Amino acid sequence: MVVETEIKEEIFEAVTRLFGIEIQEWNQIHLGYRNLKWRVKTAAGDLFVKQYNKDRYPEARVPGLEKALQIQNTLFLEGLPCPELFSYKGNFVLNTENGERFVLMGFNKGFTLRPGTANPSQMHILGKVIGRMHVLLEKNIAREPLHWDILSKPEMLENWNERYDETIALDCSKTLHQLEKQRRILAENDTSLFAQCEKGWAHWDLFADNILFSENEVSSILDFDRMNVVYTDFDISRPILSCCIHENQISVDGVSAFVSGYREFKPLPLEKLVRSIKLTWWREAEWIRVEKPGDSTPIKRFREENIWIAENWDCLEDLFSGI
Repeated sequence: MVVETEIKEEIFEAVTRLFGIEIQEWNQIHLGYRNLKWRVKTAAGDLFVKQYNKDRYPEARVPGLEKALQIQNTLFLEGLPCPELFSYKGNFVLNTENGERFVLMGFNKGFTLRPGTANPSQMHILGKVIGRMHVLLEKNIAREPLHWDILSKPEMLENWNERYDETIALDCSKTLHQLEKQRRILAENDTSLFAQCEKGWAHWDLFADNILFSENEVSSILDFDRMNVVYTDFDISRPILSCCIHENQISVDGVSAFVSGYREFKPLPLEKLVRSIKLTWWREAEWIRVEKPGDSTPIKRFREENIWIAENWDCLEDLFSGI
């Protein structure tokens, strides 16, 4: 706690030194993993300060983080609902005199939804925002090499075997049942399934915690730190899975509304919709393992979504056929 206080004071001093902004009041936000966050009141209005933990963001990751924030700034200037960033000498990743890294941005008001509780109106506007974001990214941001690729089938099977052995050793029948479903899917499919997936700049972290709503409007897309060149399909499946699955059921009306909104800016045929959901299953299959005490709430939620996809793998086309 003492260390956190020292970091806070150091960062707040840097905000005043770099921008001449005096922090009058502050509230710590206890969300996210390891990075410290504060909502601060100033004469310039309410702002948001986020520290980047040095273990999570070592020096080697800073250029990629700066690039992601540069893109967020471009999207903000184009009118996409996302926080305004403060830069110093052209950089958005800011530094204290002792080397603490942080970012300063506007504080966007709104509320997050509990996973699986979005209504169709909210999903429609969310689809429009994501579709427009993808158009802006294609128009304004030069393409770079793929940041990472999905595991090959042999790599997936190796990972599966490791989790299977762990499950047997821990004698967890529930997880064993889930892994048996995974094994069947892996036996019948390979990465050729994703050959047509589009690659490009994507937010890549659009789960419910990173989307602020105001009634039936999206007031802000948050946390662009992971933005990179990956499969853009993740920006379709992740918000759908996060916002529309509740108690192991999916709101088809919500999915349909999202797709309708997205289609106002980019095509989204049924095949792409289904492929995007299966892509997320492939990427996150490793979350299916015996639950550990330290598992975060998002990981537990991703596990639930992965289980739902596996249970519905063979009927996704029929489920969404009317969309």
